[in-house]
Amino acid sequence: MKFIKKLCLIFLMIAFISLPAKANSVPLEVLGSCFIKELSPEKALIIVDAPPTDEGYVSHLYIKLQGAVVEGLRIDSIAIEARDMQFNPPTDWDKKLRPRDVSAVSFEARLLEDDINGALKNYELKDKRWSNFKFDLRNGKIVATAVYELPMLLFKLNVLAKLTGELEVVDENKIYLKNYRLYADGFRLPEQATQELVEKVQPLIDFSDFIFPVRLDSVSNDDKAIFIRTKDKPQPFDSGLKWTYPRSLGNNF
Repeated sequence: MKFIKKLCLIFLMIAFISLPAKANSVPLEVLGSCFIKELSPEKALIIVDAPPTDEGYVSHLYIKLQGAVVEGLRIDSIAIEARDMQFNPPTDWDKKLRPRDVSAVSFEARLLEDDINGALKNYELKDKRWSNFKFDLRNGKIVATAVYELPMLLFKLNVLAKLTGELEVVDENKIYLKNYRLYADGFRLPEQATQELVEKVQPLIDFSDFIFPVRLDSVSNDDKAIFIRTKDKPQPFDSGLKWTYPRSLGNNF
């Protein structure tokens, strides 16, 4: 009887040794905290199909952010779906989180006219003669206006400058202004002078240093917001592994 017990114990030990070792994983909240540190959103939802491995691999990820900040500009809504991501080692995430390899990324973002105007209001130019900046969206076109104080011999002259144009995607990760025209007190400035001025501020938005390597397909706008998208739309998926910020949101965001 003892022999049978010992024999069973041997086989049990063999079976235990033969089982593949379970890979260690990184808690989802560690990954989520890195996105919060990077993009400073007001709210966030992160869904994964499995926790990140201790080597930084995530097979399927969905992120929804509200009020994230990119290049100092508040973006009202960002959604990202990515597959087969190999991030840098988790030991380096406290410094910077970056995917080294991603098989596919879907992305969409919405920027509000009000947020752009808020950023313009808080932006301080070195040339204090500029004032009253305003950004106006008009269903496929944009109009930006500002007042320039021109010193004269005996008085000061305020000149109303107006820039009109449309938005386009360039190099799959930048937003440029195209078909632009520049006016001063209603008079259109020469094309060469306009081009020299506008090219100094291109691109208007640059995603080349964004946390994910996005390949943008389109940019459009109505009279309230700008919409930036990849060809495929990011979609949330069913999973028991969800993380929200703030935590009090639960899974309702």
